Amino acid sequence: MSALLAVEGLCVHLGARAVVDDVGFSLAPGEALGIVGESGSGKSQTALALLGLCDARARVHGSIRFDDRELLGLHERELRRIRGAQIAAVFQNPGASLNPHLRIGTQLAEGLRHHRGLSRSAAMAEVLRLLDAVRIADAPRRLRQYPHELSGGMCQRVALAMALACAPRLLIADEPTTALDATTQARLLDLMRGQCRERGLALLLISHDLGVVAELCSRVLVMRAGRVVEHGAIDVVMSAPRHPYTAALLAARRALAGDER
Repeated sequence: MSALLAVEGLCVHLGARAVVDDVGFSLAPGEALGIVGESGSGKSQTALALLGLCDARARVHGSIRFDDRELLGLHERELRRIRGAQIAAVFQNPGASLNPHLRIGTQLAEGLRHHRGLSRSAAMAEVLRLLDAVRIADAPRRLRQYPHELSGGMCQRVALAMALACAPRLLIADEPTTALDATTQARLLDLMRGQCRERGLALLLISHDLGVVAELCSRVLVMRAGRVVEHGAIDVVMSAPRHPYTAALLAARRALAGDER
């Protein structure tokens, strides 16, 4: 199967520092790939580069091909047609993703009207369907509410609904469960798994936790200091890591699990 996303030699420089250094990977339609590493390893900067959202001062070079089209160097107007419509994202903090001044229904309907050309009434009908798909009860009432009236887990489900609204082919989820408690995290991961399978979405999941990646992904990319240090099948990497950094991440996770017991 040909790659939906192919990244080669991706570098992101902020000043003299390379925050992403010669990163490469591919992702097939319907496949789930995880990127793991500690804070500052370059995983989120990689995601931002894919979306064309790096800091204006950043220098980005290499190759990012989506559906056999080169994204690096595209005019912002062209990128806007791809973002949301073909590549969507869910970020770590739903409070930052949602506009506190707009009702939930208005925010969800905006992308539908812009990318799919729906009328206001048709967009609102689709919003209700989306809220139901992400298991938000009493959807007619919720779409009239503001983000501060919802729990963190509910806001993250709204963010997921927003990402799925225009039927993208690739979903980028950057630390989507970090701010959630263990029960809500498990529910959101289950929801993402179901939606990706149902829609045939390719998933790029970014996390500091190999356990979270193992829940959803078949392959994993381990990053340290902007570089890929290990790449392989998730079960192989989890059971027999080749790089000392990967082994250290696994050891830290086991130590934390031991503390919880």
